[in-house]
Amino acid sequence: MIIIPLSRLESAATTKPQGYYESCLAAGTVVGENLELSERAFAELRARFAPPPAVSQLRSFVGAVAAECGSALAGEQPVNNSQKAGRTEICEACEFFTISDRRCSKCGCWIDAKAGFRTQDCPVAKWPPL
Repeated sequence: MIIIPLSRLESAATTKPQGYYESCLAAGTVVGENLELSERAFAELRARFAPPPAVSQLRSFVGAVAAECGSALAGEQPVNNSQKAGRTEICEACEFFTISDRRCSKCGCWIDAKAGFRTQDCPVAKWPPL
């Protein structure tokens, strides 16, 4: 059994995607000022809300920059402000969007950068490459 003080959970929720706090409460049992979770429930929450490992994020970023450079060299038009704003708006409403650092918890990308890359797409298919 894993016991997490509710105050600690509330604090951690500010840096997690929308719905994190509610999902934690639903996965466990509140006893006094603590949340009790089985090890399995804790592992499932961690897998659901943790961003990819830093090495995967770095590899993805390097690939995105290379693809974007290739696109520019091929003469493709960059993402315009309207397209970027539309992508960003979709991300801000997504359950994987982390408000505190404006990142996607699914892929780990900073939304304000990724939305401006024409070759990139949403990891859960909410917007495609252009």
